[in-house]
Amino acid sequence: MTRPFIAVDWGTTSFRAYHVNADGGVLDERRSSDGILAVKDGAFEQALETHLRGWDIGLPVVAAGMITSRQGWVELPYVDCPAGPKELAKAIITKSLTSGRTVHFSTGLHMKSESLGHDVMRSEETQVFGSLNSGAAHFVTPGTHSKWIDVEDGKIVRFETYVTGESFALYRNHSILGRLMTGDGDDKAAFMRGVEKALADPAGLLHSLFSVRSLGLYNEVGPEALSSYLSGLLIGAEVAHATKQRKRDGLYLVLASSGIASRYLRAMHMAGLKAEMGDSLAIVAGERLIAEAAGII
Repeated sequence: MTRPFIAVDWGTTSFRAYHVNADGGVLDERRSSDGILAVKDGAFEQALETHLRGWDIGLPVVAAGMITSRQGWVELPYVDCPAGPKELAKAIITKSLTSGRTVHFSTGLHMKSESLGHDVMRSEETQVFGSLNSGAAHFVTPGTHSKWIDVEDGKIVRFETYVTGESFALYRNHSILGRLMTGDGDDKAAFMRGVEKALADPAGLLHSLFSVRSLGLYNEVGPEALSSYLSGLLIGAEVAHATKQRKRDGLYLVLASSGIASRYLRAMHMAGLKAEMGDSLAIVAGERLIAEAAGII
């Protein structure tokens, strides 16, 4: 049995903290939209203490995510793939706060990429490590920057990043494609129409994107369904590219909240993949593995 601890996932646009007992169960959690970009003048210590107010300052804190990036609190170098929990444990940096609280920062992973030159991630690797007992070899972590991650012998050996979520936000909110849209509901038919089009011609995405406007102008896709159609185009193109060189008969786990995970599962099933939803709290189990390997808990 290990010690209780606090697991923190501090990303670009969100903050999550979990009070974890000695058995790995989550006793309490705190969620906020105060990601690292919302912290003014580098006041990360004050922000953390505000979020963790009332929790025992004697509990070790393990923090992962963009908090260790160049824009975060403590910039840490990436660990090269292949890597598992033990490799990340060796790279932990510890900081003592004025309150007496101790924070252990866990970094992310780097991979030499044939297509990008370099690919990197922070926190998604921790989610994957927390899901290793699933037996899956392929993982997808949807988000601002989605990751497709492959595991062998308990280590991450390969991954690719797709700027799908960020692209959706840009097209939805800052381009003429979003002008005809009303609302952001989940229209399954429109979404599947977009996925189908993208799977049939993923290389033509820049051409297909204009159909968000043209189909809207001629009311073939209603204004309330256009955002779902756009989402389908982008996610479909992502799935098509990510599976081009991957085995299609293995199990893929999607690690995300149910809303976005359900969209990815629909698209992946349409592409003929065996895909299931993973544990939305996998990052807690992952941070626990890293903390155990580091002798923190």
